[in-house]
Amino acid sequence: MVSPERKIAEIRKPPSLANWVRLNDRRRDETARKITRFVLGKPRYALTQIYRLFADYVTFGLSRETLEKALIGIANPLVSRLGREIAAALIPWLGARDIKGIQVFHDMIAMYPIGRNMFVPVKPTFTFLDKGKLTPVFLIGWASMPFSDFQSRLFATIVQKAILSLEGFEGSDALIIFVPRIAGSKTDRHVRAWKVSERQLLTDGELRDQFDRFGNALDDAVPVILEELARRGE
Repeated sequence: MVSPERKIAEIRKPPSLANWVRLNDRRRDETARKITRFVLGKPRYALTQIYRLFADYVTFGLSRETLEKALIGIANPLVSRLGREIAAALIPWLGARDIKGIQVFHDMIAMYPIGRNMFVPVKPTFTFLDKGKLTPVFLIGWASMPFSDFQSRLFATIVQKAILSLEGFEGSDALIIFVPRIAGSKTDRHVRAWKVSERQLLTDGELRDQFDRFGNALDDAVPVILEELARRGE
């Protein structure tokens, strides 16, 4: 059983950029509620294995058959099924665009500061060349697309500052790929993609305000989380 202290320590180490952005709202109280719900109802599975397999597929030129076998072989049956759902929509989409990843950026990650001793990991799924420009790609395999307009702007802003400002990426764009389920379907998905350049970035002041808002909301959430964990006997 994970101790309350460890759970609190974990929430001060933000998850992936996409999951961290999903916790943010322009309102402090709503951000605190999102943090609380995330910690107390944290999913028992993650899509990390799926993302890694797609990164290998694009970057190292794995065959479709090899990828599909690897997805079937994922130990968690739910994650395996979700991976195969995503593959059915994403493989044709990638193939039609002849996207090939660059191996040197396979393990690229930037830790972006969002508060005192708090950093959010900004890790592209893979990077490829688009018209001669390095283009990092972020794959988000959620079944729905819960980003609000503000959250998509927050995501784009951090990608711009953490990745697209690096040497070699100046003048580049980044591609964010969602593969949500089609409305009304429990299995079929489609690809929805947008670029950082298509979003209005937050100003430096707006970004600082949001970091402060998140930090304050985190402080607000801690006693609520501890109280609920105690009630559950955890």
